[in-house]
Amino acid sequence: MSAGRRYGTHARTDDGGHRCPVRVCGQDAPAERLMCPGHWRMVPAPLRRAVYGAWRDGEGADSPAHWAACQAAIRAVDRQLEAGR
Repeated sequence: MSAGRRYGTHARTDDGGHRCPVRVCGQDAPAERLMCPGHWRMVPAPLRRAVYGAWRDGEGADSPAHWAACQAAIRAVDRQLEAGR
């Protein structure tokens, strides 16, 4: 299952990826990545570490910890963008 389907983002892209889950973004993201590279760089380092830590080389891909870390990363970027308006 792609990250886009797991995390409630837009439909899959033609290349098997998905749309970036950040609300104001329409960029494509690779299937193996949570979001587009530009928005991933906006995720605070502790949250990036939490996403990677819960992933554990794919073993934790569908775990509640990984899902929660990914949702927190998405919310963090959304909040930053809303604050910057």
